[in-house]
Amino acid sequence: MPNNARLDRVYARLLQDHPYGWALYKKVTAQELYPGCCGYFDSDGDWRLLLDLTIDQDSLTKEGWIAPGPGDQIKTGDEKPMRLTWGPKKSKSVVSRQIGGELAVNVASPISPSVTLSFTCESDEGAVLTTQNPVLRHRVGNESAVVRWMKANRAEMLRRHKEIAERHGIWVVSKTYTTTRSGVAVMSSKSSAVEIGIGATVPGVVTLTPSSSWSSSKGDLAAEIHDHSEGVVVFMSGVYFCKKLFKSELKLVVERDDQKSKIFRGGYVESDDEEQDEGGEDDGDGFEIRII
Repeated sequence: MPNNARLDRVYARLLQDHPYGWALYKKVTAQELYPGCCGYFDSDGDWRLLLDLTIDQDSLTKEGWIAPGPGDQIKTGDEKPMRLTWGPKKSKSVVSRQIGGELAVNVASPISPSVTLSFTCESDEGAVLTTQNPVLRHRVGNESAVVRWMKANRAEMLRRHKEIAERHGIWVVSKTYTTTRSGVAVMSSKSSAVEIGIGATVPGVVTLTPSSSWSSSKGDLAAEIHDHSEGVVVFMSGVYFCKKLFKSELKLVVERDDQKSKIFRGGYVESDDEEQDEGGEDDGDGFEIRII
C-alpha cells in the first residue's frame, strides 16, 4: 500500500479540486514529462520515462508495440501551446493575504517583486502553488487515441513492465501545464504559514519573478522553488494503467471525482467492490485503465 503521508501525494490530493489534472510537488521538466510520453513515478516520486509515443509509427512497430491506427497518431495537437495567466492555486484549507506593496504596476515596466503574499493553513494540512506567468497548456491532438493505444498494447505492456504496473502504475500523458518557475509548499500543521515575494504582469494579477523566494515560514511545512528555461510541469493528466486489487475487468473512469481518494502517483490503486464496469472490457488480467 502507498505511503499516503508522502509529501508529493499529500500535495496532489490537496490540489485535486483544481481542474487541471494532478499536481506535481517534485520538479519534473517539460523535456522529461510531455504529452505523448509513457512512464511512471517511482517510490521516491521521481518520473521515469518508458516510451515516447510521438515517434514515427514504424519505430514503434520495430520496438514491438502496436502502432496507433490511421488518424490516431499521438502528436501534440496545439501548433502553439495555450498561454494562461494564473494566480496562486491553493487548497481550501489555506488563506492568503497581501502584506504591503502595490499590485497596480505599469505593464510596460520590468517586473520586480512589489508585494509579499502570506499563506496560512487553517487545518491540519494545506498546499500552495505559485507560478510565473504565462502558464502553457500542452496536449495531444486526439486524447481518445491514447486510450485506444493503451487498450491495444496492454498485453505487451504487462509482458514488459508488469512489476512496474503493479507497484507504481503506468501513465500515458495527454496534457500538461508548464511554467518556467514555480513555488510549491505543503503545510502539515494548523497555523503553519509561509510568505513569498511576487510581482504583477497586469494590475491585480500576481506572478513569480526570477528573484521570488519563500521566506518567513513558521510551523511544519516544506517549500521549494523550481525553475527551468524550457519549463517545469505543475499539473499533468492522461491515461493511468494500474493494478486492480478487487476486480479484474478493465474500466474507464472519466469522472475525476471518482479518483480523488484512490490514485496517488507512485503507489497502488484501490477499487471499491461496488464499482460497476462502465464501457470497459474484461481481459481478466487484474489491471485497469483509468482516464485522469
